[in-house]
Amino acid sequence: MDLELPPEARALLDAIVAIGSDLDLRGVLTRIVEASCRLTDAEYGVLGIVDDNGEFTDLVPNGAVAGQFDKIGKMPEGHGLLGLVPRERRAIRVDHVADHPVSTGAFPATHPDIDSFLGAPVMVGEQAFGHLYLGNKSGGARFTATDQALVEALARAAGVMIDNARAFEQVEWRRRWVASTAEVGSDVSGTLRVQEALDELVVSLRELCGASLVAYVRRDDEQLEIRQVAGDGEAAPALVELLASEIREVDTSRVPQRLPVGPGRATLIVPVVTRLAGSGVIIVDRADETPSLRGIMLELVAVTAVQVGLILDREQALRDRSQLLVAKDRDRIARDLHDLVIQRLFATGMQLQGARSLDVADMRDRVDGAVADLDVAIKELRAAIFELGTGSGRPLLDEVRDLLGEYTALLGFRPMLRITGPVDRALVPEAGSHVLMTLREALSNVARHAKASSVSVELTASSAWFRVRVSDDGIGFDKAAILEGHGTGNISARAADLGGHVSVDSELGHGTTLEWVIPAVG
Repeated sequence: MDLELPPEARALLDAIVAIGSDLDLRGVLTRIVEASCRLTDAEYGVLGIVDDNGEFTDLVPNGAVAGQFDKIGKMPEGHGLLGLVPRERRAIRVDHVADHPVSTGAFPATHPDIDSFLGAPVMVGEQAFGHLYLGNKSGGARFTATDQALVEALARAAGVMIDNARAFEQVEWRRRWVASTAEVGSDVSGTLRVQEALDELVVSLRELCGASLVAYVRRDDEQLEIRQVAGDGEAAPALVELLASEIREVDTSRVPQRLPVGPGRATLIVPVVTRLAGSGVIIVDRADETPSLRGIMLELVAVTAVQVGLILDREQALRDRSQLLVAKDRDRIARDLHDLVIQRLFATGMQLQGARSLDVADMRDRVDGAVADLDVAIKELRAAIFELGTGSGRPLLDEVRDLLGEYTALLGFRPMLRITGPVDRALVPEAGSHVLMTLREALSNVARHAKASSVSVELTASSAWFRVRVSDDGIGFDKAAILEGHGTGNISARAADLGGHVSVDSELGHGTTLEWVIPAVG
């Protein structure tokens, strides 16, 4: 036989079934608000989501109030009745808002007028997920005790459904993370492939976290180097400078930090630990932390940082192996010089010494043979010298780091360094020396003229071009006076000799940017 249920109970069950039919968290929250309005005949409804500190991070409205959100333009601050529900952690029912003792009446001008009010906390376990607020029962009536009981029952059921939806969203986010990072780093042989792998990781992180910018920053003593960026690359130096103390603290302690920067937004700083390649951090700026992801986003970014560390260690191991092979090759050349060339010269000298007692004809033959042996020795010496000359010297990036350290005392601060692409392998040694001389002259110009408080140095290597960019926040100058006292003549000449070009952009009071571009083949 069919069980006859009171209309209110049937409406509550229908609402719970409707809410439970959605796995998307936002969809579940919207259904909760709409169902609460239907059950109580409320005109307005909103679910305010809170963070661990009880601050509102998001609002989920019903259809009647959704269109007014943009006009209101700010998040609730938790005063008055809106703050009474979380403080009391129970349902609050008010017939006339204006008459309630805690009511402030300080609603924004565009906020709908609220007379009758019903609010209840929405708990997930023992933690408040948010607070449900209903306003203005239809026809000017008051919310009843039955309305309050229905909303309390719905809020308890909603807590379980929200927990399930959060678990589903976390699983889905983990699946997306695994799918986006699984192939990265599987084959990182060679510097170019390493750069591509790291680029893919930071791009994937930015997309997954909904961040404004993601960067891998390497720390070399006090020097901070921006190695990979996804997002607004122009904003990266300023962000790294702003977070410099936090970056150094995370790098030293190896403890990740989460810095709240607004409702539902946080900046994550996670250490990148390596055994061979030096230390650093990953910055995820203004990550979109939904209530479901707040607990796991930092954890998975940390796992990505481990992956970055493994890739960097593999690259450094390959570099060390290459340098070891060069050292072994030079040892072989030294042995060849001793065993072949020097012994040949010694034998030739003995032949000439023994020619003193020979007649003229035999002496001529002996001398001709000695000359031939000397020609062979000269060729072998040339070959050995060529092999030594073409061996890999000190990496360009190490020279640049030393140069920036040299200018730290002169400038009064450490320049920011940003690296993009295989900088160490893009140029022949002769062109690399021009890069260092250009950078030295550019930094000298900043120290003499700019009165700057920060300088950003960017080295970018692609398959076609190598770019040096030096930007400062100094006083700038009139571009018409570039050739008078700002030392760009030698810089331009070096670029022209290598088939490149120079551009200088400056404005009084707004700093200077110099770009020096040459072909990558050097």
